[in-house]
Amino acid sequence: MRRLAPLFALLALAACDAPLDPPPDDPAAWLVAHADDYLTDRVQRRAWLEGSLWQPELPYARKRLDSYALPRGGWDLLPELTAAAAPLAADGSERPIEALALDPPTTLAGWRALGERVFHRLPMRRDAYVEWLATRPELWDRAGLQTNDDGDLIGLVRYTDARGDSHVGVTCALCHSGDGIDGRAARRLDLGWARARHLQSTGRPGELYDGWGRGRVDVTADAIDDPIAIADLWSLPWQTHLNTSGVVALESPAALAIRFETQFITGHAFAARPPRVLVWALSIYMLTLDRPAPTVDDAHPGAATFAARCGGCHDPTRGFGGGLVAPDGMIGDATPTRSPMRGTGFFKVPGLVGIGDGGPYLHDGRFATLEDLITAGHPHGTPLGAEEIDPLLDYLHQL
Repeated sequence: MRRLAPLFALLALAACDAPLDPPPDDPAAWLVAHADDYLTDRVQRRAWLEGSLWQPELPYARKRLDSYALPRGGWDLLPELTAAAAPLAADGSERPIEALALDPPTTLAGWRALGERVFHRLPMRRDAYVEWLATRPELWDRAGLQTNDDGDLIGLVRYTDARGDSHVGVTCALCHSGDGIDGRAARRLDLGWARARHLQSTGRPGELYDGWGRGRVDVTADAIDDPIAIADLWSLPWQTHLNTSGVVALESPAALAIRFETQFITGHAFAARPPRVLVWALSIYMLTLDRPAPTVDDAHPGAATFAARCGGCHDPTRGFGGGLVAPDGMIGDATPTRSPMRGTGFFKVPGLVGIGDGGPYLHDGRFATLEDLITAGHPHGTPLGAEEIDPLLDYLHQL
C-alpha cells in the first residue's frame, strides 16, 4: 500500500524529482478486498480519512475531520439518498426512474459494472444554475452539453432528494465523459457561461463566470475565482494526490472513495449522504477505466529530451505523473495553490496519459495547443532547442 507521510510531504515534495513510494500493485483489487472494512468499520474509515488529509489545518480538511466518521453525530447521521435516478432525454420525453443496486458485488467485474452505472446515474451534486440550464434546450449546445447514443444528456439526471423533492443532479459523467468516452475530460463544457446566463436572468451580474472558458470549472467554494481545467481520469491508478493543489493524499485506495463520499455530502449542501456501496463501486470503476498504460519506445527520438526536461516531474512509472511541486517560477497562475480552502502551497503533477488529446493546457488553460506549451518552455520558461521540439511533441502524442 502506498504511504506518504506528512513530514515527507512538507519537506521533500517541493522538488520535482522527489522520490515516490510505489503504488499498490492493483488498487482496484485492493478495494474489492477491503469493501467490508469501508462499509461496516467506522474506525477504519476515520483512519483512512485522517491519513489522507496531510494538511489538517486547512478548512477543507478541518470540515471533514470535524464531521466524518465520528464516534457520535456528524455526517454519519445524515439520511442516505435512495440513489434512484433517471437520465434526462434530449427530446423532452420522460425516462423512468431506476434505483441502483445496493447489494455489494462479490467480484471485481461486478463491482466495476455497478461503478459504471454510478458514474452515469448517481447525482454527486446539485446547483441552481444547472437545474435552470436543464430546462433551456436552446442553450445546451452553447454550454457544451452532449448526448449519448440513447439520446440522453450526458451527466444530468432527475432524482428525488431526502425530503421527497424532485431535482436535476450532476453525475461524474458531466465533466469526465467527454465525447461519450468515460474518463475523458469534457473540454467542450462551458459551465461558467451557463452560470453567467443564469445570474443575468435573475438580474445579477455574471460576467465573472464568463472568464472560466470551456473545459474549466470552479467548485472549491473558497470565495475566490480559481477555475481549473477538468482533468482526464486515465492516470488515477498512479496518482499520489487529488485536486490541483494535492489537498488529498492517496495513502491508500480508500482515500479515493472517502473523497467521493465527502464530495457528495458537500455537493448536496449537507442534506444527505450517498450509499457507501455505490461510492466504493465508483472508485473501482474510475481505477479501471479502459485506457491502457502508455508504452513508448526508449529509443524514440524524443525520449531523451523527455527524460532530461520532463521526467524529473512526470515519472513514466506513475502514468507520467508525480507528486507535488512548488509553484515558484513556474509558468501559469498559482492561485489554486493559495486557495483559502485547499491551498497546500503546491501543485499536483498531473499524469500525461492521453495528453495529445487534451487542450487547452495547464490548469488555467493558457496554452491552446501542446506545441504552444512546449515552445513556451514549460514548466519554467526555459526554451527547447528547435531540433528538440518536434521529436518531443511526437513522443508526447504517443502517451
